[in-house]
Amino acid sequence: MRFLCALKPILNSFRPVKRIAFAPLVATAAAGILASCATAPEFDDLPSRHYASRAARGEAMYTASVLRAGFTEISQKALAPPPLDELFLAGLENVRVIDPGLRVDVTPSDLILVSGNRKLGVTPRPDADDMRGWIATTILLFNASEPSPDNRDPEVLFKMMFNAALAKIDGYSRYAGRGSARTNRANRNGVIGLGLTFDVVDEGLIIRSTIENGPAETAGVRDGDLIVAIDDHDLAGATRDEAMRYLSGPSGSRVKLTIRHASDTQLSVAHPRRGLVIPKTVKAQRIGDVARISVGSFNIRTASDVAATLNRLKREAKTPLSGIVLDMRGDPGGLLDQAVALADMFLDSGTIATLSGRHPGAKQFYAASPGDIADGLPLVLVVDGKSASASEILAAALIDNERAVVVGTNTLGKGSVQTLIRLPNDGEIALTWSRVMAPAGYFIHELGILPTICTSGHASGETAALTAVAGDPVGQIIDRQRWLANSGAPDERAELRRICPAENRNDGDFDMALALKLASDRALYARSFTTNLAESH
Repeated sequence: MRFLCALKPILNSFRPVKRIAFAPLVATAAAGILASCATAPEFDDLPSRHYASRAARGEAMYTASVLRAGFTEISQKALAPPPLDELFLAGLENVRVIDPGLRVDVTPSDLILVSGNRKLGVTPRPDADDMRGWIATTILLFNASEPSPDNRDPEVLFKMMFNAALAKIDGYSRYAGRGSARTNRANRNGVIGLGLTFDVVDEGLIIRSTIENGPAETAGVRDGDLIVAIDDHDLAGATRDEAMRYLSGPSGSRVKLTIRHASDTQLSVAHPRRGLVIPKTVKAQRIGDVARISVGSFNIRTASDVAATLNRLKREAKTPLSGIVLDMRGDPGGLLDQAVALADMFLDSGTIATLSGRHPGAKQFYAASPGDIADGLPLVLVVDGKSASASEILAAALIDNERAVVVGTNTLGKGSVQTLIRLPNDGEIALTWSRVMAPAGYFIHELGILPTICTSGHASGETAALTAVAGDPVGQIIDRQRWLANSGAPDERAELRRICPAENRNDGDFDMALALKLASDRALYARSFTTNLAESH
């Protein structure tokens, strides 16, 4: 209620232009707020004559709580946030997302809401650092700008404000609404369920995919199966929402699935037990004596899955492994702690990464602990222009500590870390709050990782790239020295990125063939390794 009373001077000063009436709900909310501020009663103690505006006041309180939480976190934690008024003005200038004809004109003293050539109203401009004033003004302008207040969705306001404000921070900070945020959290942390995806058809649900070793697959559900009933609920004509409701339940509970397998006309029944399902990010195979492990992204189980996969490949092998290839092509990154854990698995000692930022929590230093899961086996990373964030941190840690050879092209150059802020509406903000310094002392952001062996421009065959390993050691050393000594100037970084231009090479087999050759040939591995790192000795 204190916040609503803070709206009073703004509501009193909001001057609608002649013949332009505000929406009835706005007027009702305003009247209720001003009336209640006289004695400032508790919300539940409001007399019955205020019930008509209770929904509007409750909505304003809810909206204010989300805006306050988001903008407070942005102001406190962003690397270098613009002044508070600039963040709010950026959001208000984004009002056209509600209606292309709307805009907010800004003067030193006022904010003017305009539709086409008509002024809808004027409100005083809050002081630059007046959080309450800016929130109150934002809600008021949003309410007045909505053409259909009865259908107003606060999520429209949150997207409008946060997306525009975060765009002033950098290109990686972002806002996700409730639905998107829940999907993001499920991808990072897992979700209670059966581990399947499906398409809705007239007869029921067609299984599109199942999570490897997940509850559904373990119970015998396969891709292409048709689920016709869930716990005896007939799915003929069911909606996706109904199917999701039937599938949902507490962890450990069983569900009855009536299934027609793709290869069978008879119905069968499966009873999977719901559990924590985490998307699989690690795939592996043994190619000759080399373990090839592909990492698609970094979620809470990535490092442990790599460890389990490598141990399984070593255990099942009839002959010892000769080397390991980690394929990070197209990997957009993910959880920082997983990149650190994965680097630590292969390092006996040394720095993994150093993080710097304005907020105390953004300053971090990560160092390796003793123990190498691969016992010193040749390790080759494959990267490309889509390898980003956590995958770049991993590559930098391994190449700078002389533990791996990196094959491919310059990486994306996203050397920033986002902190995840959960908001009262169950949405989230991913806010850039630190920059990553590689162990060799350079900042990854907007530079990326220079591979040991550059494959840019190579389409087929190994000869040219293999010759380059020993063909120009002086040139490679000079390139790396320039990389490590860069001043951070944008023009210089852009020039350095042209040494080995970033390319999307996820679909080609050239880079992988080269990586497998290096991992299986210790002499070739040692030569490329020494060539690229000679200047560090």
